[in-house]
Amino acid sequence: MTVSSTNTKNSYSGNGSTTVFAYTFKIFDDDDITVILRTDATGGEVVQTKTTDYTVSGVGNAGGGNITFGTAPASGITVVLLRETAQTQATDYTPNDPFPAASHEDALDKLTLIIQDQQEELDRAIKVSRTNTITSSEFTVGATDRANRIFAFDSSGDLSVTQEIGTYQGTDTTTTTSAYQERDLIKSTTAGQLNNVYICIADSVAGDLLTDTDHFELIVDAVTAATSATNAAASATAAAASETAAAASESAAATSESNAATSESNASTSATNAATSATASAASASAASTSETNAATSATNASTSATAAAASATAAAASETAAAASESAAATSETNAATSATNAATSETNAATSETNAATSATNAATSATAASTAQTAAEAAQAAAELALDNFDDIYLGAKASDPTLDNDGDALTAGDLYFNTTSNELKYYTGSAWEAISPGISNVSEDATPQLGGDLDTNGNDITFGDNDKAIFGAGNDLQIYHDGSDSYIEDTAAGSLYIRGTGFVFLQSTTGENYFVGDSDGAATLYYDNASKLATTATGVDVTGSIGVTGTVDGRDIATDGSKLDGIEASADVTDSANVATAVTGFPTDTTFVSTDLIPVYDVDQARWEKGTVANVALAGPTGPTGPAGAAGATGPTGPTGPTGPTGPTGPTGPAGPTNTGLGQVGTAGGLKNVGSSAPPGNTRVPSQLRWSSTQKNSGGTGSLSGTWRCMGNCPNNEMSVFVRVS
Repeated sequence: MTVSSTNTKNSYSGNGSTTVFAYTFKIFDDDDITVILRTDATGGEVVQTKTTDYTVSGVGNAGGGNITFGTAPASGITVVLLRETAQTQATDYTPNDPFPAASHEDALDKLTLIIQDQQEELDRAIKVSRTNTITSSEFTVGATDRANRIFAFDSSGDLSVTQEIGTYQGTDTTTTTSAYQERDLIKSTTAGQLNNVYICIADSVAGDLLTDTDHFELIVDAVTAATSATNAAASATAAAASETAAAASESAAATSESNAATSESNASTSATNAATSATASAASASAASTSETNAATSATNASTSATAAAASATAAAASETAAAASESAAATSETNAATSATNAATSETNAATSETNAATSATNAATSATAASTAQTAAEAAQAAAELALDNFDDIYLGAKASDPTLDNDGDALTAGDLYFNTTSNELKYYTGSAWEAISPGISNVSEDATPQLGGDLDTNGNDITFGDNDKAIFGAGNDLQIYHDGSDSYIEDTAAGSLYIRGTGFVFLQSTTGENYFVGDSDGAATLYYDNASKLATTATGVDVTGSIGVTGTVDGRDIATDGSKLDGIEASADVTDSANVATAVTGFPTDTTFVSTDLIPVYDVDQARWEKGTVANVALAGPTGPTGPAGAAGATGPTGPTGPTGPTGPTGPTGPAGPTNTGLGQVGTAGGLKNVGSSAPPGNTRVPSQLRWSSTQKNSGGTGSLSGTWRCMGNCPNNEMSVFVRVS
């Protein structure tokens, strides 16, 4: 089959009745699927057990199969079916069998499923985006050093598990009286910053300010919280006063409206009264006119009766005076009526204005009430936030106590991470979730810590690390490598069982402080020794180059060069004793002579004396192979019968020579002779034993008089079955 789906997981919600749940992916074995029940409310997960909790069907089907539970998962339970293919390879190919296409394809399918399973895990991992960078996503801090630390990122953006929540150092004034280190926590006792809590973000000295943002950061602003609470209370009071004033303004507006209505009614009454006065004035004027007519009639009748006329005149005058008074009163009444009408209109206008002002006051009162309510709401919210912040801090930092508390300041159960200061032991403690543990107070410098440890790389920040005399930089678990200066000399001392490597990718220099070379090593090149900055000995691809003379004490390959060196003076330039051509040339260059006598000299190496010596032929009695017949020599005395030699070509009969001395020299080291090599070809310097040598081409050494013994060294190239020069060496 082909694998066209990337699905590796199915998820369902339990309902208390469904027991069969389908999985939609292929598995090769009923152990290749993991069944998990997750409690939605708590997030708790329980891996189910095959056969005990469920059974599997559909193994090997491309479309998947079913998981059947013995007990239906309840509501609030999420059922997760996750494929986890066994990471094994069980396909075995038999040589020369037909190609097993089906099993081969199954093996490929299984590899694909394993990759998909791993991808599903990778998809759930926390990762850096493809356009982001991170130097390292690993950390090496052990479990003990990770305990009670924060999983965070360092200044480079890399993972760090070395940060602490903070070390509480107690109270201090805003102008500090002590030096603080990074992540120290301090509570201020100065009025302007009373009860504010600060965290040290960079090491500071005594006399620094808690308000210095380069070294401290405010994490609990108690002053602002207290001010907000005070302002909230004041705002609430002001809102209540505004509400009271608004009610008073509304009442005054109602009173003004009522007064305006009364004034309007009074004005109307005054107008009516003015109209009445005008009517009365007109009536008085009419009466005055009638009186004047009557007075004229009386004057006409005056002649009738003087007494009556005088009386009438007096009465008329009185009536006229009364009429004038009535007319004046009427005019006054009319003026008063007009004034009353004007006053009534003004009162009406004032009443309307008062009504408008009352409405405005009512509106303002309503606005003030709304603003007061809003201010009160904001004040209450600020107060609640301040109280919540204080309560949250109060729930975490429980303050100073003489012993470990069992509940927080609200009487609630303790939670992991709670803090308090123990006044009995003078230390800050934190709650682990089950017990109170002391927090180390910190140190002001490294010398106070007998076993300081780095939580990351040490950055010298452009400064030096200074070591005093006999102070050592020590490397290795067993003080294996030490670098130090003892006051007079400097040492790099390796005491480990292994080797000391000084490595470089190019040249490696060993120099004086003035730059003169002692040694220079080149990767894939020469290693050169210097004297006074001048090259004296350098390795090459073929050997060693030496500049200058070689002085030797002792021996070289067993030879005392200092003592025997003068013996080399007579050797020609480029002489090579291992070169058969040179040896042959040297030997053939000797003068030819056939008249050797017993007093002639030959070289012999004396083993007892460990030196080369010369000896006469008679003394050495060199036994060599039978040579060609030489010219007839002078007749000599008959010598003793010698051993039978190999048959040689018949030569002319020579004269009988004198008797020679007994042959006793074959047993001496240093004997040289021409021998036939009957083993494999021997290079120069190779040795042979008597069984590998012959005197001639037909006679093999077989012991007896004239036989070979000991070990013989080839003095040149010694081809197989050819005569060569050999010297006895043992």
